[in-house]
Amino acid sequence: MRRRKSNLCVLRREERGVAAIEFALVAPVFILLLFGIITFSLVFNRQQGLHAAAREGARVGALPQVTSAQIRARVNDALVGVPLDGSPAISILPSGANPCRNRPGGDVIVTINAPTAIEIPLWGNQTVTLTGRGTFRCEV
Repeated sequence: MRRRKSNLCVLRREERGVAAIEFALVAPVFILLLFGIITFSLVFNRQQGLHAAAREGARVGALPQVTSAQIRARVNDALVGVPLDGSPAISILPSGANPCRNRPGGDVIVTINAPTAIEIPLWGNQTVTLTGRGTFRCEV
């Protein structure tokens, strides 16, 4: 009986520190995965903000009396809560002072391109351009 006990003590001494080594091997992968998920969710939130602002600009632009300057102002107002790393580029199709004047049934398309930085620890930093697009049919 006593011999068994000593064998268990030897076995426990040999396994000392195994948990620390396993944690040291798994921790970087876990941290990379955790921060990757967090960063992806932040970038996805920014992407949805760009889409919402573009749809808002296209919705307003569907009215025949609205000018391109008013559409840009509405898009910029909708982008107030969206954290971007640079100034967005807004394009309106068809181009011109009044995109929907004399174009009933046509489409007005608002596209927003904005740079955003992706920073994941242990992976690196990248800058990507996110795009939001909104399309509405011109009203009569």
